[in-house]
Amino acid sequence: MWSWNVLGVALWVAVIVYLVFVIKNIRQRRLKMIITRQRTFEVKNFLLSCLEVAVLLVAIAFLGWETLFKKPDLTDRSQVESRVTYHALVLEPSAVKSYYVKEAAGSYAYYINGKKYTVPTGKAAVVTGSSPAGAASTSGVPFSKAALVKKDAQYQKAYVAVYEASYKNTAANGLGMHASKSAKCFYLIRVPDASFVEK
Repeated sequence: MWSWNVLGVALWVAVIVYLVFVIKNIRQRRLKMIITRQRTFEVKNFLLSCLEVAVLLVAIAFLGWETLFKKPDLTDRSQVESRVTYHALVLEPSAVKSYYVKEAAGSYAYYINGKKYTVPTGKAAVVTGSSPAGAASTSGVPFSKAALVKKDAQYQKAYVAVYEASYKNTAANGLGMHASKSAKCFYLIRVPDASFVEK
């Protein structure tokens, strides 16, 4: 399947080719200046070298930002497509108390249909209290508040909302070689109150 990621690859190749060109061009011009014109410095030659290096640095900075540091705008539907799936939590018995979620060693563990799932705390949030809307908004993930309120009633405030977003296959996403790749995965773990979380 055609992917716009080839655009990003082609641009990085072009930058590498340009880097080689700049090195050779600066060297050749300097040798010509020394041998042909018997000079060690010329303003015009110096400024031209600075311009070539500046263009190279701008290109590297731009592609580096697009490839390594640019964060997806999860609200931009022209670049990102997303879905949210909901799963009812299963109450797990414990020697001390029953719980929905267990927090330990930088992860959350919970059960769905008798199967255990573990997710890192950096990709998840446990939401307690009367409404999930506030905590959902602070997660940086565009959960539908109306949908969460509806699921509160459906699952008695005991469920996991799994948000999954991926980059669309567009030229803009291809610049950073992100096209068709995962953009974000986040787990909103909803429990009635903090007493259902074992630590």
